[in-house]
Amino acid sequence: MKQIFWAAAPLCLAALSGCSSVPDAPAPAPVVASQFSVPGATAAKDAAMAVLDTWWTLFEQPLLNRLVDQALASSTEARMALARIREARAVREAALTQYQPQGGLRASGDRRNVQRLGGASTGGVGLGRQSSAGLDLQVSWELDVLGRGDALARQSDGNYGAALYGAYAERASLVAEVARSLFEAQRLTAALADAQATITIQTRLQQVLARKLERGLVALADVARVDASLLAAQANALVLQSQLDAARRALLVLVGQGDQPLSALVLDDSQTQAPALPPALPADLLARRPDILQAQAQMDAAAGGLDLSRLALLPSITLTPSLGLNWQNQGAALSTSLWSLAGNVAMPVLDRPRLLANARAQGARAEQAVIAYEQVVQRAFSETDQALLRMAPDAQRLQVLAQAEARAQTAYEAARKGYDAGFFDLVVVLDAEQVYRDSRGGLTQARAEALAHAVQVFQALGGGWPRDALALGADTQKTN
Repeated sequence: MKQIFWAAAPLCLAALSGCSSVPDAPAPAPVVASQFSVPGATAAKDAAMAVLDTWWTLFEQPLLNRLVDQALASSTEARMALARIREARAVREAALTQYQPQGGLRASGDRRNVQRLGGASTGGVGLGRQSSAGLDLQVSWELDVLGRGDALARQSDGNYGAALYGAYAERASLVAEVARSLFEAQRLTAALADAQATITIQTRLQQVLARKLERGLVALADVARVDASLLAAQANALVLQSQLDAARRALLVLVGQGDQPLSALVLDDSQTQAPALPPALPADLLARRPDILQAQAQMDAAAGGLDLSRLALLPSITLTPSLGLNWQNQGAALSTSLWSLAGNVAMPVLDRPRLLANARAQGARAEQAVIAYEQVVQRAFSETDQALLRMAPDAQRLQVLAQAEARAQTAYEAARKGYDAGFFDLVVVLDAEQVYRDSRGGLTQARAEALAHAVQVFQALGGGWPRDALALGADTQKTN
């Protein structure tokens, strides 16, 4: 025994020296949140941050709430995300059983007929029908004495967490896309209403000019000019109607109702107002953004894989107990039972260069995971900073454009009345109508952009997914 020990000692020392030659993955660089100029950021309580889980309810739009619920329940993207979560959980559970006893029962049976064809007589011993049966329980159990199980659990939990957060990132993106699609459809509905209002205005002018033309009070060129404007407005309305129908169809597909007719989605020309944002610090993104949490889980999985690749250089101890029953009938029934307890210690020798190369490769992958985490964090803060900066002037912009639209409407009404009374010519009316049309369209577009900016901010802040449902082993079936 002593000879075996002293013979194995140099191999163990070589294994330990090989492990030390594989460097650790670098720690991620710390992120200083104060470097990012997020306007209006204040300390937030848990209750204030919790509204980000269902941020779409802040718009107070029942149709948006219904569409989001339908999308999370029926859309192919949401169902695919839940299927990935279930797959990741099953893969994790299978991986964690590696250092548990393995094996199973094996049953065997045999029946034969033996006849003597010639030669010396043996007295009939062993001739005739013979039967045998056996039942064996064979087990293989690799003992975890060096921490391989902990490393494997870290790797498996990291992979499961990465898949989990990735699936919920897809669901959060789905919610944001539903909101953007609805608000775009509302914008097109409002733009179509503006186009129809322009047609009404042009039709009224056309009727006035027709009466004046009969009396010889206007030139034919003025009538032709109004006719051209009316035809252009009608053509624009046709284009907007086709765009609106396409947007409604895309929205129905997005929520899992692509086979429904367009009449299943009823919209009006009223536009939703952007809500106020919940207060948040930039550092809250580290706990909110699913892509950051996914990158952190991938970093943990890579670190666990690095530990496993190092431990592969060390010896492994495996127990192989067995238990068996045997029954034979060769003229007389005979039953036997047996058990055994064996073990072996395996030390990698000839494949050490391959294992060392694998360990160095895993170390490089762990370093890449750290770098990827830093990239995701920096991108998250940059996206949030830019989204908030874009949204900052929206409220003041809408107020100014609303005032401009009201003044333009007043100017147009005054010009139309003056034209009817004979104080202004047609050019003044058409110019006033063009200003009113542009201001009305600009206000509609600005409202849509404000809603899009709000959705972008909510998504950048990491909203749209249930944080408390992401504990490892949580029952995701409840989210179906």
